[in-house]
Amino acid sequence: MNFPSSVWTLILSIKHDPERVKEQIVLRYRQPVYEFILRRLPNREDAEDLTQEVFLRICADSFLEKVDPEKGRFRTLLLAVTRRVIASYLRQELAQRRDRRRQVPLTDIDLPADPPAEGEFDRLWVGNLVTQAMDRMKDEPHLVPLKLQIQGKSYKEISEELGRPETDITNFIHRAKQRLRREIESLIREYSGGDVKSEIAALMQYL
Repeated sequence: MNFPSSVWTLILSIKHDPERVKEQIVLRYRQPVYEFILRRLPNREDAEDLTQEVFLRICADSFLEKVDPEKGRFRTLLLAVTRRVIASYLRQELAQRRDRRRQVPLTDIDLPADPPAEGEFDRLWVGNLVTQAMDRMKDEPHLVPLKLQIQGKSYKEISEELGRPETDITNFIHRAKQRLRREIESLIREYSGGDVKSEIAALMQYL
């Protein structure tokens, strides 16, 4: 099944095929949201539940019908919803703990400080973009040496493993990285609305 040309095109088709729209949004963007939540919660089960809650909110018909690409990046929207879901969960957890000792108004409960979120989410987001970009590069003849390098192997080790001169490996990886960058930039264009240049500049520092 092919993706529409952008996430906004996908969202605007919600009235015609809502279940497909929701399925594709979750498929594209679930992983960075889950990893972001998991770093803030004590166990994977809670992180799974909250990730599901994020996408239940994002994929609500009433929500998707109101989103507007002119108001910002889809990534920013996802992060905002994710942080609200986490904050709501932490408030409930703290309230339950204090209620076991005494009744305390919810407004008196202080949430623990949230670590700086924007940069952390950006790194997770870029990791997800790299995964998606590599999925689109299945026809790339030089993908194998690039994957080996990402795994931490040196040019010499890759050369020996693939039985090719080290100069060839260097050229192969260079070409594959160029293709990877183009695919990532294409993915960014698909969700960032009219803010493509600044989004590329903001995220490429994490590559």
